[in-house]
Amino acid sequence: MRKRYRYVALELASPLVAIAFAVLVGAVVIAAIGKDPVEVYRIMFTFAFRRLDSVGIMLFGATPLIFSGLAVAISFRAGLFNIGVEGQYLIGTFLAALAGFALKGLPSFVHLPLVIAVAALGGALWSLLPVYLKVRRGVHEVISTIMLNYIAFSLIHYLIADVFMDRQQGLMPGVGNPLIRTPKIAPSALMPRMHGFLALFGVDLPRHVYLNWFFPLGLLLAVAVHYLIWRTAFGYELRAVGHNPAAAEAAGIDPAAVQIRAFLLSGLIAGVTGLSDLLSYFGYMDLDFPKGYGFTGIAVALMGKNNPLGIVLAALLFGFLNRGAEGVQTFAGVPMDTVVILQGVMILSIVVASAVMGRYIRRQERKEALGASW
Repeated sequence: MRKRYRYVALELASPLVAIAFAVLVGAVVIAAIGKDPVEVYRIMFTFAFRRLDSVGIMLFGATPLIFSGLAVAISFRAGLFNIGVEGQYLIGTFLAALAGFALKGLPSFVHLPLVIAVAALGGALWSLLPVYLKVRRGVHEVISTIMLNYIAFSLIHYLIADVFMDRQQGLMPGVGNPLIRTPKIAPSALMPRMHGFLALFGVDLPRHVYLNWFFPLGLLLAVAVHYLIWRTAFGYELRAVGHNPAAAEAAGIDPAAVQIRAFLLSGLIAGVTGLSDLLSYFGYMDLDFPKGYGFTGIAVALMGKNNPLGIVLAALLFGFLNRGAEGVQTFAGVPMDTVVILQGVMILSIVVASAVMGRYIRRQERKEALGASW
């Protein structure tokens, strides 16, 4: 039992060591551009944590990464690489915007859940084709999902710029060229912010902070995914197929059925990734709607080792780095590219450290098993 605890401690320590290594590499990069690394890191931490509004902005930025990281992790657990989270969340976001402005007269307790359900369904439907091609035709999911990402970009561009563009903006006084966007979403479909709830505990967030209820929903979803993976029969099948599809099939598990369900669940979660921005910050979808959450979610899942708790922590780390980057860019004159380098080194370091530590633990367990057999 003590050895098992030692292995768990080593697994937990490996990402911390990797982060420390990335910080050292970042310090070298910062020093190379003529800045004081200690001062830059101090500014990064104080800017991110000194004020409550900055913490709220950091949590708001981490919210979509929790959803995208969980979406990627579900497919990883089944032995699939869902590169298509990017396209899935954009399709889900557009369908949510469509349901948000097209359906009128609904009460909030009906309209908001309906919009969320439409987004989730859109992401799941966009993930159906690649997983079908994977299990029925042997088409690698990386290729099909990358291609579907491009299709999603172009389709949404056409729908926003032509079919569903809000052309009434130009009729408003004082408005110049209209934005290329959908009509505004009805207030009944918007997600409330957490200001009133936090005020009950003496936390007064300014109006420019858009922290909303999707953040606690993301935390609850992480708990639900953890329970699904480790406490349900489907979670057992998911892990078995992910480790060895042939052995799982020999044990009576249908790998194709498990992969289809896992990939659809991944798309379901991916579909709601952009709703925190759509239903709290923008209130419409335009051509400049935030992109990249799907690809960043891959990094978040890798840093979190496909563990829901680790994904939440990795998303918060990315939120902190992005928020701290704004501070060092403004007050220390450090370019944003430096923080991007730091993020990249962290990802590589954690992935390498996890692989090395995993091989070490398996090697030790094999030696112990051989020793016990004698």
